[in-house]
Amino acid sequence: MIDPPSPTDVQSEPLSLEELRAACDSPLQYIAILHRYLDEGLTGLPVSAQRVFLQLVREALARGRDRVRITIRTLTEKTGLSKETVSHALRQLSSPSVDLVNVVDAGGAHTPGQYQVRWYTYQKRMFGKRPQRSRMKVRSLIDNSIENRLLSLSVDDRALLEQAYLALQPNERGDVEDTVTANLRTLGMVVTKDAFHQYVLYETMRRTMYHHIRRHYPNMFSFDPVSKS
Repeated sequence: MIDPPSPTDVQSEPLSLEELRAACDSPLQYIAILHRYLDEGLTGLPVSAQRVFLQLVREALARGRDRVRITIRTLTEKTGLSKETVSHALRQLSSPSVDLVNVVDAGGAHTPGQYQVRWYTYQKRMFGKRPQRSRMKVRSLIDNSIENRLLSLSVDDRALLEQAYLALQPNERGDVEDTVTANLRTLGMVVTKDAFHQYVLYETMRRTMYHHIRRHYPNMFSFDPVSKS
């Protein structure tokens, strides 16, 4: 069953850059963002659109980015909604009147689409306020995920990182993996083995090559999921 159209009598407010940047480093701040959306922050949307948007927020913010690569099929599995309902929700979220998602690439039948989260609330209007939302153009951003950051390493630095990982003592490697696992559990994320290995390499790099990497890749350890446009 398709939800009715979104209400037009709404107000929308941006989340602050400080809140979003803090959420990339602090699980508590990340949870605070989710609570803001859950506590009446999306009441102007039908339930299905809320569910899809919250899933995109989780996929984006937990990885420190505002762009998500995901298939419709994966969204249906994660949300429990039908393919038609997910597609309808995405159309609502990306419509000019709502503008909470920028469709960078719609993808195909088996190709992930790319969706850029717009960090705003979308609430039913209260206390006689006039609707405050207007359509904004969003500049495409480079994907700053950990996977892509590791891909930015030179061949030599990637080899050094692999050597640093292999040189870890069993207790050191266990500590790195436990740290990554604890962070993923705190954020409620389930990842593939390949993604887990990427996160372990990134944590190894942070611990063993920090000053070298900062000197040659100044932005490697800086995360900002918010578009400046």
